[in-house]
Amino acid sequence: MYQLGIFATVVAFIVASIGFVSQANAARGFGGGGGGMEIGIGGGIISSNQAQMSTLITRANSRAGGISTPAMNSAYEISTHFGYRFSGTMFALLFRPTYFYQVSTGSGGGGNYNYKLTGFTFFPMLRVIPLENEFMKFFLQIGLGYGRANGTIEENGAQVDFVGDAFGTQAGMGAEFCFSGAHCIALEANYRYLNNTRNIASSATGTFVTTGTNPSLSQAALNQEVELDGDDLQTKMGGLQFLVNYAMHF
Repeated sequence: MYQLGIFATVVAFIVASIGFVSQANAARGFGGGGGGMEIGIGGGIISSNQAQMSTLITRANSRAGGISTPAMNSAYEISTHFGYRFSGTMFALLFRPTYFYQVSTGSGGGGNYNYKLTGFTFFPMLRVIPLENEFMKFFLQIGLGYGRANGTIEENGAQVDFVGDAFGTQAGMGAEFCFSGAHCIALEANYRYLNNTRNIASSATGTFVTTGTNPSLSQAALNQEVELDGDDLQTKMGGLQFLVNYAMHF
């Protein structure tokens, strides 16, 4: 519910900003920018907190008497995009695939404790450019998309690999700075809501600890849902995202 509240706040701010700046531009006689296409590449970080996998790390730390594996609080992303600006308007369409990478490794108690989540997302987005000049473009954007993640949990000889996917939403804002007519650098911040509520095991070896005061996975069997404490293990590819992009317009 907290994440949904953040997303609703971001969306409300974007809608209000679009209306305010659009009215200001209309009053000043601004009619929108020129059309054209763009391609780009970038990267950044996302505050994707894997709460349930971090719970496993905390419990493993207690069972093993201390492990070096850190909690999973953030991930890296590499992005590319293709965009099209509609001539004479503030509106553009952007198609962005990203590669998601989040790994936490360590050892303790004579075994390895490694946790990994990697995957991809694809988000078509509507971008609005309400304020711009020859050097800078301020933009707001919102979109719907899809993500698919592959995960691994390895604890002292037991390992399960799993796959999860989900649809999600994204909204954010940023600014693009152009040093020539074609070459630009963009800084942007987004909030993405994308939770994988069901993860299916694609391989499983060994036996996870299921008893005691700090148990591990309660189910990790091939082609079955991966479960923690009797409920589906959940992973996420969402959170606050900060990207730096290079874009070439043509």
